[in-house]
Amino acid sequence: MFIKFRVEKIGALPITGYPKVRKEMQFIYILKNSLLLPRKEALFRLNRVSMRNTIVYIFFLMLLLHLPDIVGALMTIDENAEIPKEIFILNLIVSYPLLLILSTFLGVSILAAISLLLIIFLKRKLAYHYLWKITTYALTIPYMIYKLLLNNLELTGYLAEVISLSILYYIMYKIITIYPKKEGKRF
Repeated sequence: MFIKFRVEKIGALPITGYPKVRKEMQFIYILKNSLLLPRKEALFRLNRVSMRNTIVYIFFLMLLLHLPDIVGALMTIDENAEIPKEIFILNLIVSYPLLLILSTFLGVSILAAISLLLIIFLKRKLAYHYLWKITTYALTIPYMIYKLLLNNLELTGYLAEVISLSILYYIMYKIITIYPKKEGKRF
């Protein structure tokens, strides 16, 4: 005659740091919190996401944002082109994603390295790997705006880049100032 009780903790987070969601829903969870940056709550939720999920998130986001370019290239295949149609499609399916992955990884690394200068200037205590992760999430809004400005409003690439980088570093400034300053060296 044993009675089993079910204990539920309201609002408790699992060990992984973010609510248990299906793997398909993790992208949406990260995207939602990335769009809420530079809010402190969103920043701390994203801090609990693993680096693996961060990398998958940024590559999946870039693929989604570049999907119209891929479809547009497939729709405009010219029958009289110098390259055969099959080779062009194979190149688009294989080389384009690999180039996108490489450029995304290098771009985030360079932008995070530039953010290191901001950390030094503001005298904050943050490690590079954490800064890389936060730069990845902070890129969500500026990159969406960049694609919107470049494709829909047909601005020049230079102007769209300046606007997007300004937004990115404004968000990074707000995020970095959330963390405490370094303590001075004591003698």
